[in-house]
Amino acid sequence: MKNNILTDEDKLKWMNTKSLGLIVKEEYYHHHALEIINTHSELKDKLLNSLTAKIDIFPRIKKTKTKESLAIKADKLNIEIRKLFLTIQDIEIKFEVYEENGIFYFSSEKSSIAGFDFAILNHYKNIVSLRNICFGSLQYADGESRWNKFLEKNKDLKYIADSLKLLAKDGEDISKNLEDTNSSPLIVGEIQFGNWALAYRDFFKVLKADVQNSVDCLIYIVPTGKLENMLSDGIVTYDKTKKIINDFEKVISVPIWLIGIDIVETN
Repeated sequence: MKNNILTDEDKLKWMNTKSLGLIVKEEYYHHHALEIINTHSELKDKLLNSLTAKIDIFPRIKKTKTKESLAIKADKLNIEIRKLFLTIQDIEIKFEVYEENGIFYFSSEKSSIAGFDFAILNHYKNIVSLRNICFGSLQYADGESRWNKFLEKNKDLKYIADSLKLLAKDGEDISKNLEDTNSSPLIVGEIQFGNWALAYRDFFKVLKADVQNSVDCLIYIVPTGKLENMLSDGIVTYDKTKKIINDFEKVISVPIWLIGIDIVETN
């Protein structure tokens, strides 16, 4: 590259690049997030380790007016990070999770636009909440259908549903804390490479979910450094997000673990 101008050789070399190293470059903790994440240190270590890896990239050439620069495809990067999360042992991460009336659902039946990219859920409390709106004191008219549909899609959780049968009669609620042997925190997460205004939507979304669920922490993964320059212009970045959090620190009551990721060359 000469005088910040890409040559044909630069572009050819870049388009033939197949992989780069992903790293966690910066972290920021809002509203007791550090204490919460440190309480679950195994989760913290495994998630950070998963984000330090060699990943496949999908290169492109970004054109801004008359200037060209090296870039990568954001949607493909998002997919690669999800693949890394799937390699984490002993921590169950659900993808495309959305919250509705205090219940977290994780299937493709509803658009993920209003949902979270991923979540670590307390399944016992979640199923108790679902059972209460299906068969409790204020139940849906189609409660049994909703209940059966959820369990049909999540057969691995049927054992929890079976354990609730004798705890209350139809028309009665079950306390979420009655027999909770699952110490898993309620963590929701976003991998955000979109327009900067989406950060505000994401924070409103987690505040809504927190009203009925007491979300323990939002993990917010955004680009920084070299990576942010290789994505589209005007996107959510680490510095912009940190500023939003600080500007609205008294409004954003949910703990946030902000993670800035970058890319490096590998041998």
